[in-house]
Amino acid sequence: MQPLLKFLRRNRIAVGAAAGAGLALAVAIAAIALLGGGGTTSAAPESTPTALPTSTATATRGATVGVTPSATPVRYYGILDGAEMTAAEWAERKDLLPLAIMMDNTPNSYPHSGLEQADLVYEAFVEGGITRLMAVFWRREADLVMPVRSARTPFVIWVAELGALYGHAGSANTVNDANAGGQIIEWGVKDLNAFSPEANTGYYRDLGRYAPYNLATSTRKLRDIAATLGFAGPSALESWKFRDSGDPSSVGTKAEGIEVDFQGSRYSWQLIQWKWDAEAKAYGRYQFGGPHIDAVSEKQLMFNTVIVLLAPGQVVDESGHVLLEQLGEGPATVLTGGKAVTGTWKKAERDSRTRFYDQSGQEIAFERGPIFIEVIGHQSKLTVKATAAELPALPAYEPPPPGTGLVAPDDSAPDEPEPTVTTIPSPTPSPRPSPTGATGSPSPGPSASATASPDGTTPSPESSATTTAEPDASTSPEPASATASP
Repeated sequence: MQPLLKFLRRNRIAVGAAAGAGLALAVAIAAIALLGGGGTTSAAPESTPTALPTSTATATRGATVGVTPSATPVRYYGILDGAEMTAAEWAERKDLLPLAIMMDNTPNSYPHSGLEQADLVYEAFVEGGITRLMAVFWRREADLVMPVRSARTPFVIWVAELGALYGHAGSANTVNDANAGGQIIEWGVKDLNAFSPEANTGYYRDLGRYAPYNLATSTRKLRDIAATLGFAGPSALESWKFRDSGDPSSVGTKAEGIEVDFQGSRYSWQLIQWKWDAEAKAYGRYQFGGPHIDAVSEKQLMFNTVIVLLAPGQVVDESGHVLLEQLGEGPATVLTGGKAVTGTWKKAERDSRTRFYDQSGQEIAFERGPIFIEVIGHQSKLTVKATAAELPALPAYEPPPPGTGLVAPDDSAPDEPEPTVTTIPSPTPSPRPSPTGATGSPSPGPSASATASPDGTTPSPESSATTTAEPDASTSPEPASATASP
């Protein structure tokens, strides 16, 4: 954690005090989980993918990102997910910036709208041991993105890496290194805060759902506002490596079933599964006891590549704000094309692109199409199986136990302008997970809780096993160094 903390402290802006100490007990529990023991990952090395002459084998910059050399038929690719585009699509979008939008991921927020159209999604811990999502759009637009929530430092770092527009509703404003609001200003992030006068009109409340899980927007609305603020492209993002579906795949390890257990205890509200769909050539996501369904299309979320990376975290204040070790390198498992590649993630500076390498040191080429990144801690468990049938049964959804729930704050002050309250046609009547994983009528309830796991783990290097490390004796919520073994 030291490289990240040194960087943050050189660039700190104080924009208010941390939230009250009333959450201290929940924070202590979360800290026990976040500061769990570590381990190592390893896997059989795999060969570097061979790119066809028309494949995007290396990254380029600026408006020509994803365009093949002129000596071959010109092909165009999305700058985030590498998906092929028509010439007309490229011409329409080549000067746009990526757009990142923060989204809640507690049971109260389900079902989500907009994740289906995202090119790239991040999921990572925030306070209380719960996770939050950040959906990133470039190649496609989403008419409805909901529920929008507040900014946190780890996500601001990824926004800076992508050079993206940033949609969110408030932020953590602290006097420590989790000062997301100050960092947005200091780092020159192209900010589209729902509680700012400049971007306020881009958001509204859906009265068919409960606040704060009903703040909605659309990518087009936010792009229109960005234009009025002078936030213009084209993007200078350096693309990841991708391979065509017809390219020879690397050796890899068969991996058609994945389970990501954030707390390491298989609590149904913090357990994710991914199952390979050979026909779709993508992984289907499961959460809250069943398929993760988009609220508008009512279809299961599918992503061509799932990346699980270990970024150790630490709680830095009594409000439970979490910082992740995002600079340097650490273990990663890349699941693409129905196979697993165990390797390393590397990120040298705040603005540099996080990249993924196999054990021979070659950058991993992903299948073209949407990508989902799961960022886990030492207490988390990753299980990778050759077939989805080998995964343990996904437990039916059960709400967190009473008295242990922790709702992450909105981080909006009373005098901040509230988005216009607007009723919109809801594709579903704000359904929520039921104990069987189905959805039903809306009702208030607790969000995910902060619960300590009994042991710590790192991403599993094997295709048929879960690696468990020794327990960590530390129970203090105070900041402490946490590093990962590659």
